[in-house]
Order: sequence, then C-alpha cells, then structure tokens
Amino acid sequence: MATPRITVEKLRFNDTDLLGHINNAVYTVILEAGRVELVREAGLLNPAAGHGVVIARLELDFLREMNWPGEVRCETAVHKLGNKSFHLRQHLIHNGEIAARAQTILAAFDMTTRKAMPLTAEWRTTLNKWFIPEV
Repeated sequence: MATPRITVEKLRFNDTDLLGHINNAVYTVILEAGRVELVREAGLLNPAAGHGVVIARLELDFLREMNWPGEVRCETAVHKLGNKSFHLRQHLIHNGEIAARAQTILAAFDMTTRKAMPLTAEWRTTLNKWFIPEV
C-alpha cells in the first residue's frame, strides 16, 4: 500500500503576520517543499539532464490557522498519472489537525524545448510509491 511522502518544516517567527498567525504565502512555500522533495526523489527534477517540472494548476484550501512556534507536516501523494502530467494532493498538518489541503497538477518539462514532455516508465514506477487514488 502506498503512503504519502512526508516532509516536516519548522515554523519560524518571521513566518507570522500582523494577525499573529503564519502568513498565507508561507503555506505555499511549505507545499512547494513537499512537492520538490517528491519530484526530486522521483528523478523528475534534474536540470543537468535537461528536465524538471512546472505547475500547471494549484488549488489551495485554507482550513485553519497555524501559529508559531511549532512544526508542520506536509503529506504529499500522487493521485493521478497522465501522459505528460500528474496530480498531487497535499495536506498540511499542524498540531494534529489539517490546516490546509492542496491539489496540484505538475507537468514534466523539457528545458531545451521549453515544452511538456512524456513521463518516462522510470518516473511512473517511482511516482507509484506515493500513488493513492482518489476515493
């Protein structure tokens, strides 16, 4: 059974805003950290080899505030594989509760042609480690 890719980030004082909670823009940075770890481990993020990923769509729901100090757990799972793209679902868990959820579509990107490229069999195999289909 596949499980999400887990990333843990420390919340910093400078992540807070005038309202005293973690600023909304920081949520996207934490989500990015989770995505980057997954795509790097899958072999998709390799500028030296001429390929990477780009975001085609990002949908983010803010469910509750997060406060400093503390940590946030980012759970990242693949829930759909296309020919040139794949869909991720992410949860930010803070103090045992889901603070945000996101859905992202990432496209494999050829850095020479500057266009989407097909997902290789090797990438698909690795991405399946975190594949949790939509229920």
